[in-house]
Amino acid sequence: MENTFGAVLCLFGAIVFITIIMLASSIRIVREDTRLSVYRLGRYLGDKGPGLVLLIPVIDRGVPKRLGEVEKTPSTRLVGVVGETRTTVYTGGKVFLASEEWDAVSQTPISPGQRVRVVRMILEVEKEESSL
Repeated sequence: MENTFGAVLCLFGAIVFITIIMLASSIRIVREDTRLSVYRLGRYLGDKGPGLVLLIPVIDRGVPKRLGEVEKTPSTRLVGVVGETRTTVYTGGKVFLASEEWDAVSQTPISPGQRVRVVRMILEVEKEESSL
């Protein structure tokens, strides 16, 4: 009888402990200059905050996002990066930067082997032919 009571008490204590940890992990305090991007099972729900934000443990994920910060997209990630020309760059040419070779253009001719800095990224596309 005593062993059964001890086991039940231990199980009850473990459940209470896990519940307290789950509740504590679901409460987030978001500062005024920050928002919390909330994802539920991988689906974006929106930005929450500032203040107290409650998340569902294990199901919700909150990703902090500072206001006024420029998101690092692939095009902005390379702006300002220094590379080296592989060929003469003017209306076209090759530049080695970020461990890859890129097509590049310049407003003035730049000879091979010169250090260059990325000013902006340009995306060239073409029409996709439909297969009907």
